[in-house]
Amino acid sequence: MSYKEWNPDDYKFEFADIPAYSGELIDMPIEHKIVKLKEFLVDEIFKDAINCIRVHSELSALFVALASVDYLSGFFTGKQSNRQAYISFMHSYFPLNYEPLVDTIYSQLRCGLMHNLVIANPWKSQYKSFLIHPNSQNHLSTDQDNKIVFSVLIFIEDIRRAFCIYAHDLIMKADINSDLVKNFHKRFNKLDGIGAFMIRVPD
Repeated sequence: MSYKEWNPDDYKFEFADIPAYSGELIDMPIEHKIVKLKEFLVDEIFKDAINCIRVHSELSALFVALASVDYLSGFFTGKQSNRQAYISFMHSYFPLNYEPLVDTIYSQLRCGLMHNLVIANPWKSQYKSFLIHPNSQNHLSTDQDNKIVFSVLIFIEDIRRAFCIYAHDLIMKADINSDLVKNFHKRFNKLDGIGAFMIRVPD
């Protein structure tokens, strides 16, 4: 990940045991809801993305990673994800070295690549060139051809880190993040919770 100094131990959860829950999805305690997101996003989605990288399909992995930020930004704002939500989530939870590039990542990768299958968004007159790499330690640096190196694996790790810190804010700092908690529930409870995550059905 691009913020090597971060310590996961700073984001441990400490709360009393919560009994198993079997009622409606929308009435689950927030701790259970966050576990559902973790199982879906980290254990399924990121696992699939990393498997893509292993078979040299880093473009597919990047699509999944970019969509994951959209997914989390919806919970962050309690609304359908848009440019402002996407950028706000990244500013709040991504390492500082993303700061000068967040808008570019949104316009060139999230919109250009996901909507037009090219990095240079054809509907924008200004663009920066990216070099998509499966796993480069030069993530977000500029190479000798003036291209921004974008490491898909490191980006996935930074999203996982962002989710970890965001979840910690929701549970361990709920008293000072009441709006954040409200937004989370609002998004999770859409469609009675069935739009919050998917479950893999065994073959």
